[in-house]
Amino acid sequence: MLADRRVKIVATVGPASNSREVLQKLIESGVNVFRLNFSHGTHEDHLKVLQIIRTLSQEMHAPVTVLQDLQGPKIRIGKLKSPVELKEGDEVILNPDITDADKLKLPVDYKNLPDFCKPGMKVLLDDGLIEMVIQQVKGRDIYCRVIFGGELKERKGVNVPGAHFDIPCLTEKDLKDLEFGIKNQVDYIALSFVRHENDIIQLRKILEKNNADIRICSKIEMLEALDRLEQIVSKSDAVMVARGDLAVEVGQTQLPQIQKHLIDLCNRMAKPVITATQMLESMTKNPRPTRAEVTDIANAVLDGSDALMLSAESASGKYPVIAVKTMHEVISEVEKSIQNYYQMNLDLEFLSVAEGIAASACVTALKLNAKAIVCLTTSGKTARMISAYRPKSMLIAATHKPDVLNKLEIIWGLQTIVLNPYNTSDEVLEQIEKILLSFDLVEQGDIIVLTLGVPVADRGTTNSLRVYTIRGQSKSQENHIMPLRFREGKS
Repeated sequence: MLADRRVKIVATVGPASNSREVLQKLIESGVNVFRLNFSHGTHEDHLKVLQIIRTLSQEMHAPVTVLQDLQGPKIRIGKLKSPVELKEGDEVILNPDITDADKLKLPVDYKNLPDFCKPGMKVLLDDGLIEMVIQQVKGRDIYCRVIFGGELKERKGVNVPGAHFDIPCLTEKDLKDLEFGIKNQVDYIALSFVRHENDIIQLRKILEKNNADIRICSKIEMLEALDRLEQIVSKSDAVMVARGDLAVEVGQTQLPQIQKHLIDLCNRMAKPVITATQMLESMTKNPRPTRAEVTDIANAVLDGSDALMLSAESASGKYPVIAVKTMHEVISEVEKSIQNYYQMNLDLEFLSVAEGIAASACVTALKLNAKAIVCLTTSGKTARMISAYRPKSMLIAATHKPDVLNKLEIIWGLQTIVLNPYNTSDEVLEQIEKILLSFDLVEQGDIIVLTLGVPVADRGTTNSLRVYTIRGQSKSQENHIMPLRFREGKS
C-alpha cells in the first residue's frame, strides 16, 4: 500500500497534468504534495487546479499538501521576436532598456543589472546551458562574449554568480500571488531565492497579519544563503534543495556536498527537506529513466530527504503518471534497507518536553517492537519531531481537526487518521484501536506507542507517552472504502 512508502513525492502541476483525470491518477500513483508554480500560469488557472485537488482529496480520502511556489526575484531575458542562436565567440549586449531586441542586443527584466556587473563575471543563461563572460560595462550596456552557445528563448533565467543584487525577496508579483495563496488557503508557501533569515521573517509577518495558517518552505538556491544556512533552516517550516539555480550559483561540482550537508542539517533540526530538480529529467520525453537518475533518487533517499520533487517531468512531460510510479518504485525499493531507520543521537540536549517525549517514543517503539507510533495532535508538531528520528514503526498522526491533515503530507513517513471529538484518553484509545483494526494495520496483541497531551480534553502540548496493547480483533473494511493510501494494491 502507498502508506508503506516513507519518503513523500512532490509533483509540479502544468499543462500535462492540470486535468481532473490526470490529477486523480497522480494521487493514486503516490503523489503527496502538488506544487503550483507561480512563475507560469494565471490566478484563474491555478484556482481551477487547486479546487480540483481539494475535491479529489476529499473524495479519495487522501490528504494532499498544496505548495504555492512564488516566482521570486528571478532575473530573466525579456521578450524576443524569435529564439536566438548564440555561438561561441559571439559578442552580445545585455541592456534592461531595450524594447526592440535582436541577436546582438538582448533585453533583461532587471533595471539595475548594469550596476552590479563587472568585467570578468560570468553570465549564465537558461540554467547555465549558455555561458558568457562580461567584457565591459558602458552605461546601460553590458558587453559579453559567448563561451558556450545554444538556442536562447525569451523569459529564460539570467544568473550572474558572485553579484549581490539589491532585490527584495518578495517582488510586487509575489505579493499579489501571496494574496491569492492566503485567500485560497494553500498549505505551504515556497519562498524563492532566500538569502537571509530576514526574508522568512518578512513573509511570516505578512502571514500572521492576515491570520493565515500557512507554512513556509525556504528554497536554497542562492550563494548568499549558504552563509546563513542554520539561521534560515531554523526560521523555516520546511526547506527545498533547489538544485537548478543552486548549481548555477555554486558550480555543479559543489552541488553534491552542499545537498548532503543541507539535508543533514534539516534532519538534525527536525525540518522537512525536499530534494528537487531533474530527478527524472529524461522522462519528460522517455517512458523509462536513465540508470543515473535511478541512482540519484536512491542517493537522495539515503541522504535523508523527506520528499523528492518532480518538475517538468509532471508539469509538461509526456509521461507524468509513469514518472510518479517510477519514483514511487525506486523509493520503496531503497527503503527496504534498515540503515535508513532510527537515526537517533541521544547526546543532544532536549529543548522542550515535547522533544523529550518524541525521542522517548522512538526508543520505546524500538525496544518493544511496536507496530505503530500514534501522535495525538492538533498541529503535527510532535509528529514532525518523531519523524526526524526516522522510526521503523509506522508513524500516524491522529487528529479531530481534518483541516490539519493536508499540511502533514510533506513529512517523512507520516500517515494520518481522523478522530471524532473526544474528552478522555480512554475514548481516544478506543477510537484509535478501532480504526487501526479496521484498516488492517494491527492485530490483537500488537503494541502501539501513543504520544499525547494530558489532560486530553485541554488539547494541550504533548507531555505524555502511553504504551497500549491491542485487545480487539481485526474487522477489516472493504478495500474501496478505506482511505486511499491504506488500500491494498495501491503501491
